[in-house]
Amino acid sequence: MNIILVYSPAGNDAVPNSMTWYKNLCEPLIDLGHNVIQVRLDIIEKSFNLKKSSPQFRTKFSEYLLDLVKKENQNQNIDLFFSYLMDVNIYPKVVSEIKKIGIPTANFSCNNIHQFYLTEEIAPFFDFNLHAEKEAKSMFQNIGANPIWFPMAANPKYYKQINTSFKYDVSFIGSEYAKRSNYIGNLLKNGVDVDVFGPGWKKKKTIKNIYKASKMLFSSNSEKQASYSAELNQHFYVANLIRKYSSNFNLPVSDLEMISIFNQSKISLGFLEVFLNHDSSSLPLVHIHLREFEAPMCGALYMTTYCDELTEFYEPDKEIVLYRNNQELLDKVQFYLKNEKAASKIRELGYKRAQSEHTCQKRLKEVLEKII
Repeated sequence: MNIILVYSPAGNDAVPNSMTWYKNLCEPLIDLGHNVIQVRLDIIEKSFNLKKSSPQFRTKFSEYLLDLVKKENQNQNIDLFFSYLMDVNIYPKVVSEIKKIGIPTANFSCNNIHQFYLTEEIAPFFDFNLHAEKEAKSMFQNIGANPIWFPMAANPKYYKQINTSFKYDVSFIGSEYAKRSNYIGNLLKNGVDVDVFGPGWKKKKTIKNIYKASKMLFSSNSEKQASYSAELNQHFYVANLIRKYSSNFNLPVSDLEMISIFNQSKISLGFLEVFLNHDSSSLPLVHIHLREFEAPMCGALYMTTYCDELTEFYEPDKEIVLYRNNQELLDKVQFYLKNEKAASKIRELGYKRAQSEHTCQKRLKEVLEKII
């Protein structure tokens, strides 16, 4: 098929030179034999000299994209318009105009469980909405959009075992967010050596931001007061934690370094909790990330938050290890650090399951059969 793919390759803009979505979305389409016409937001952002989250970018890019699709369709019949876009990137009318040309449209999105607002405006205009979290189905249906569950996966061409020895007892690769610091802090305080890599851990809030958060404690709006109070408390908790265990916290790592760390860690951690609309005073929700497939595919002993959806992909405590609270995480970490035979068995079974069933190529082949 001739597919126009509109996306940004970075999994996290705070990670230098990240190509997460090129590896896990674009390249697998090429591997399946499709002709992929890439429209990369990061490249266009530079050419426009506009941030892709700005209103000016949305206007200019909407015009640019529609013209490009029309021209490409004249040169070669386009079989699918496939995008990873948010409301701030394009106007809904662009999707409508593409559909009028006769091209099927599909948009992928993730993190819908806690930030559905990012695609809520454009979603109803697409023929198909590929959502990563199973529970997000009803969110799309409630606004008249057409959802298709498209679970996370990983590309085995990149995420694989390498010949190396263990360098870390326990590691975590990811941003400072939600309850992650609390789990990590509890492990460190109980003598577990955890090495952390990712955005936000070394970054200090400015005095201005702290003052703003402090000022909101006296707001008459009780919801804002609770939110900023929680934010301020979390800031000081993380700051004190990093001050005490500074050698355990590191800057973001590259895609290749991440794969090495998965391979060099006796245990690789994951955390599924997120806050609705990023409000740290709200009760945490859980959803699956790419890490749930990347780490086991590298042969890691992967240990993460319990989630019903995750049990559809792995057998708990046989292929990956799941925990429900701080104490259970601590107990299981200590057990597997002391029992290498049991740890090795989980690494082996998790690796086999990920490599055989949870590849991006397999996921994309299945979803394309549903929409074309």
